[in-house]
Amino acid sequence: MAMARVGAVAVLAVVAWTSPAAAEIESAPVITDRTRATLVAGEGTLVPGEDLRIGLRLQLKPGWHTYWRNPGDSGEPAAVTLHVVGSDVKGPDVWPMPERIDMAGIVSYGFHGDVVLITTVPSSAALTAKPALQIEAEASWLVCEKVCVPETGRFTLSLPAGSTAPPRPTTTLTPLSQVPPVPKAVFARTGQGWSLRIRTSSLDVPDDSVVEAYFFPERGDLIDHSAPQALRRQGGEIVLDMTPAQVATDPPSELRGVLSITGRRQDGKQATLRVDLVAQPASEGR
Repeated sequence: MAMARVGAVAVLAVVAWTSPAAAEIESAPVITDRTRATLVAGEGTLVPGEDLRIGLRLQLKPGWHTYWRNPGDSGEPAAVTLHVVGSDVKGPDVWPMPERIDMAGIVSYGFHGDVVLITTVPSSAALTAKPALQIEAEASWLVCEKVCVPETGRFTLSLPAGSTAPPRPTTTLTPLSQVPPVPKAVFARTGQGWSLRIRTSSLDVPDDSVVEAYFFPERGDLIDHSAPQALRRQGGEIVLDMTPAQVATDPPSELRGVLSITGRRQDGKQATLRVDLVAQPASEGR
């Protein structure tokens, strides 16, 4: 099947919150010279049996960026602590698709513009036992342009209880990817570095349509982020060869991250597929 499917899937994979809708609740903002930060609830009511998704929304001034869960060669990720019904919930645990940010050869993974970092509160009876639920939160994040500035904020969010949830608008707080993890992906440590192999049949993408691929690993100590990732094709697979980090590390039991694949559609235009990826060691995955 041609890359026409990729265009459709990519829309699902990168859905993000752009502006709060009527069914969503946003805290009072913390405003600095660089950032407008708020705490946001993905639904307007609490629903028994459903996890609650709370987002730290950072609206950055042009030119400034913040960081992904693996910040790459520099920076640090945001940290969130939610105080909910006597318990502390640490996050974020769901992140949008990162960008590759190259500043004079120092490569980081992060975000520009408007980004929502999600912390998931597990469902419990205590969440819906009261007429309203108040969430207190502390968050810290780093923003950089030519210099880096650490920022912090305290937030309060009040949510009503309810037996049903309102319809979710298209701007609702949505996980990074609605596409299942790639089932046919393996990795190996070679003499030259790391090799990541993905069966193109598991992506429903023809081998010859793939023009670019990039892997963002969750762990920051495996690859040299500033080195290019070489794409090649071999026997129904696309292969990414990645330079290892300078400090040797033990091979992981599985390789987790986000895979970005750009391919050529039947009409000649390009589209990008972004999926969560969990790769197994080559000896176990074949």
